[in-house]
Amino acid sequence: MNQYKIVVADSGENDRQYLTDMLTRNGYIVYKAKDAASTLRITRSVMPSLVLMDVNLMGMNAYDTAMIIEEDNISSVLFITGSLNKNLYDRLEKMNIYAYLTKPVNSSQIKQVVEFSIRNSIKIRKLKDKVKKLENNLEARKKIERAKGIISSRLKISEEEAYKFLRKKSMDLCLPMEIVANKILKDYGEK
Repeated sequence: MNQYKIVVADSGENDRQYLTDMLTRNGYIVYKAKDAASTLRITRSVMPSLVLMDVNLMGMNAYDTAMIIEEDNISSVLFITGSLNKNLYDRLEKMNIYAYLTKPVNSSQIKQVVEFSIRNSIKIRKLKDKVKKLENNLEARKKIERAKGIISSRLKISEEEAYKFLRKKSMDLCLPMEIVANKILKDYGEK
């Protein structure tokens, strides 16, 4: 098994230790946090695979803390709660993982839920990376198209010839076409 890192964020010492013991027995590397500030500090330093966070965490609101962790792409958060309510379900809608654990945490279920959450977090991270790459490629393509239009109109050549011109310039300078396109757009007052 891959030794995943997990942060257990719970203000209750007994609950925190109980979760830590269960997770350690299952082969996870566990870090403990007792409040929101230490949770943020630890997650930023160890970049865990998952954060198990009690909804009643001391300090900053647990939901706000979780949003910081997820929006900064540090990790995914799995909430632990003593009571279910509509507010929790509404908050889960905005999280990477739509799952939670209820107190008292069942030792037979924690491994399944944690493993499920980690696997889904990995999938989500890969999908986010793929989307980012596609967005960057699309943006580069748009710049190349605009630069091609400028070349075409300035040199009074077809778009196909302008593309060949741009490609040749890229090869001659040993630079990606996007960088050459950026220079052309900058030189002619576009961004």
